[in-house]
Amino acid sequence: MIIRNHTHSDESAVSGTVEKDWTYAEVLRNLDMGILILDPQQRRMLFANPALGKILPDLGDAPSFNTVAGFFPGIDDASRHGAKPGTINHGRQILGYTIYPVAEKHLCLLVRDITRKTRLESIAQAVNTMDNLGFIFSGIRHEIGNPLNSIKMTASVLRKNLDHFSRENITEYIDRIYHEILRMEYLLKSLKSFSMFEKVDNRPQPLKEFIVHFSSLIRRDLEAKNIRLLTVLPPKEILVLMDPQALHHALLNIVTNAADALAGRPSPCIRIEAQGNGSLAWLTVEDNGCGMNEEQLTQLFQPFCTSKPEGNGLGLVITQKLLAKMNGSLEITSREGIGTRAVIALPLHDRNEPSTLPAHDMETSGLT
Repeated sequence: MIIRNHTHSDESAVSGTVEKDWTYAEVLRNLDMGILILDPQQRRMLFANPALGKILPDLGDAPSFNTVAGFFPGIDDASRHGAKPGTINHGRQILGYTIYPVAEKHLCLLVRDITRKTRLESIAQAVNTMDNLGFIFSGIRHEIGNPLNSIKMTASVLRKNLDHFSRENITEYIDRIYHEILRMEYLLKSLKSFSMFEKVDNRPQPLKEFIVHFSSLIRRDLEAKNIRLLTVLPPKEILVLMDPQALHHALLNIVTNAADALAGRPSPCIRIEAQGNGSLAWLTVEDNGCGMNEEQLTQLFQPFCTSKPEGNGLGLVITQKLLAKMNGSLEITSREGIGTRAVIALPLHDRNEPSTLPAHDMETSGLT
């Protein structure tokens, strides 16, 4: 489908994108993704390739600019705010699209049918969820079963010897039972954390201010462990789309892991850096702790897989879930005996213009 017969003036209107001999246009016509070139000022279409008609036949042979704008939200804003991706549900189809400003006055709309891709991703996510549920139920059976058996055995011994044990012995057995109950309570609190942020409130929030406040809260605990805290902040504030409570919980899990990895290490230090780049904010937590080997790295996000004697392996699972709710991501790299780096990526607020000036290292007794 070619929506209109293009004149020489039309070709000139998209100069820089399509050469006069239409060499580039021939390439565009043969791509398997739908391509539209629009003039938002004149509210008209300049070019459409045949693939668009196959992907979205409901547009018809010669749709108007307003018809296209009605299908794809964001066309009127794209000239001001830059590239704008999105998805729409059209009948049984799921269409992914991106609107790019080109040649100052025009827009290029790229459209793909991502129905099959989305379905496969949904299946993969469901399989992954079932795998995680298997780990969770197996872990719960182990984490609750062991304390229950210990409580049962301790209570049985105490019951049989209640008349013979001294007060000190009775107190010792009661303390054992109490300790096992605390283990189960800790597990239940962790499971509560897993589900408490089913809905997050993502709003533009100042990241620099958040890090300053977060650092002040963790400073004393780190000082008590002789851990030095370094923060690297951008000179200007960065607005990030996030839920402060959810990010606090996620970041605290990462810092807690870093602090645990620093036990017994010389000159223990945790470094937190925040910066904005492009459309993302990057939040990095580094430590010079014991690090991890390849096997440990592959098990990081498996529930109940942990090398900590008192851990339950849910911390990073919860962290990953919280960041996903904020349209963020988490990447962890580590070298055994050297340290670990965790990098969080979060979307910047659209109207924010992050500073490109270099950030400055600021070290105090934990608060920058």
